Amino acid sequence: MLPPIEEIKKRRVKLGLSQRKFASYIGVSQSTVTKIENRKLSPSYELVRKAYEILDSFGSPQIGLAGDIAMKRVVSLEESDLISRAVQIMQQHGFKQIPVRDKNNHWVGSISERNISNRLLRVTNPKLLLSRPILDVMDEAFPMLAEDTPISVLIPLLQHFQAVLTAKKGQVTGIITNADLVKMISSEKMR
Repeated sequence: MLPPIEEIKKRRVKLGLSQRKFASYIGVSQSTVTKIENRKLSPSYELVRKAYEILDSFGSPQIGLAGDIAMKRVVSLEESDLISRAVQIMQQHGFKQIPVRDKNNHWVGSISERNISNRLLRVTNPKLLLSRPILDVMDEAFPMLAEDTPISVLIPLLQHFQAVLTAKKGQVTGIITNADLVKMISSEKMR
């Protein structure tokens, strides 16, 4: 059973989290958090559960910040690039997924070994798939978190997404995958 909704504001304030920062963690706008805290909006159970998971994660042992483990060099593709280019880059760098930008440099999607292999099941000639633009097969964009987000907050995201982008002042600064979490466990960063 979840605590009363009034607890959200008390715990957020006690942790020193601004409404804006808290909203970014739970994936809603700042105005939504304001409305919830002022009882002007009745949030869904899932949203309240997510809010308490985030608040609880700040109480768990601090294991570092997202920016500490992010790969700083983010290799990306444009949605107009061909799937063959994505495959080439994945093989060349050993990546399993790559974020995708549009021509205006907005992060609009992602492409992965998984979604390419899923598409192979739907085509009669796999070679033709390679000549299609990424836009035709890409998945949704990876979530973006501030560099100073606790790692404990991003772990649940990596259960649902193949990667998370880190950002500072709205600019992407790195990328984190489950492989980075595994590396973190065996590195000096955990000691």
